[in-house]
Amino acid sequence: MKFFLLLLLLGPRLAAAQHWPRLPLDSVLRRVARDNPRLRQYDAQIKAADAYAKGARTWAPPKVGAGPFMTPYVTRRNSDNPGDVNRGFAMVSVEQTIPNGARLRANERYLQSRAGVEQESRAYERNQLFADTKQNYYAWALLLKKQRVLDGTEQLLRFIIRSIELRYKYGGEKLNDAFRAKAELLRHHAEEMEVQGQIDEKRIALNTLMNRHPDEQFEIDSTYARPDYRDAPDTAALALARSDVRRLDRTLARTRLQQALELTSRKPEYGVQYQHMNTLGGNSQSQYTLQGTISIPIAPWAARGYKANVAGLGLEAQALREQRAALVTQAKGTASGLLARLHAKGEQVDMYEKNILPAVLKSYRATLLAYEQNTEELTAVLQAWETLRATRLEAVNQEMEYIQLQTDYEREIEH
Repeated sequence: MKFFLLLLLLGPRLAAAQHWPRLPLDSVLRRVARDNPRLRQYDAQIKAADAYAKGARTWAPPKVGAGPFMTPYVTRRNSDNPGDVNRGFAMVSVEQTIPNGARLRANERYLQSRAGVEQESRAYERNQLFADTKQNYYAWALLLKKQRVLDGTEQLLRFIIRSIELRYKYGGEKLNDAFRAKAELLRHHAEEMEVQGQIDEKRIALNTLMNRHPDEQFEIDSTYARPDYRDAPDTAALALARSDVRRLDRTLARTRLQQALELTSRKPEYGVQYQHMNTLGGNSQSQYTLQGTISIPIAPWAARGYKANVAGLGLEAQALREQRAALVTQAKGTASGLLARLHAKGEQVDMYEKNILPAVLKSYRATLLAYEQNTEELTAVLQAWETLRATRLEAVNQEMEYIQLQTDYEREIEH
């Protein structure tokens, strides 16, 4: 029984003291790139495109036929030779179409280009997943910092409560002041619970991105250093870095290959046909025919189709070029705007760390000292504590806003 009670008392502490595996950011990103189903989907599509390209030079299957030839509906006897009967022939035919070699090569290049488009689509999806991963990871690190801030301010509040209780024994404070301070402590605990819930949310989001069980426990590296982004990349560098721009380039190249494939439709295709005929009766000899065929795609009624397709693909290529130019221009403007906000937010974070927080902390300490010297009321101490607590939390919130801007900026420049 005593052992059972001991377990009940020590159980929560043992659970809290348990250490989970620590996953740094680069390890989490590797797991996302390896295990996320959305990326494995593109891996399968890339393999499918390669598989389609392997059959690009396939010829049409040969055709084999058999049947009667020149067989009359009613058998007639030859007048000169009454014993001879004209029954016609039994025919066997073999036919093979020989495709144009240039068309086969153009078709192979066109099918191979699909894999490149899928690769850039995968790179774009990977960038989006990495940005979401960084956002959740950095937010978790700052939530841990917020927890430390709450723990520190809780210790200050408990010190104030002990001072109130000590003074109340000697008639120096009112009972309602102690209740007010304890109410602030309960409200403080409620905010700690909210922060813990947000941490659990980030952990579940990261587990989902890594394709793991949502409730699997792990720790992160809570150290965070702000990157130093000076200038936004120029248009050329941005076009090379962004996978969605590269995907448009691959799509444009594929459209040109499709146009080249359509142009091969004006080239002729060849065929060969062999027919052998055995007589079914009489004195007729066996016969055969051997024919070569060639298509005439330049005929006006046949050329109309591929000419229209070539013209349409040319207009599609023009539309893709305009879409690419618009995307690069928009990305450049968005990245420049985010970088300006990022610099401004960085200055705000520095202002909180270097100026605002030290000033509020000095004000709190001065108010607490005046309270200990009986020259200040408890209300002023609680207000100073609340101001210090709110300012520290706001400093962390400013960092979280900086993180959001940072990940949005890195998403734009595909960092």
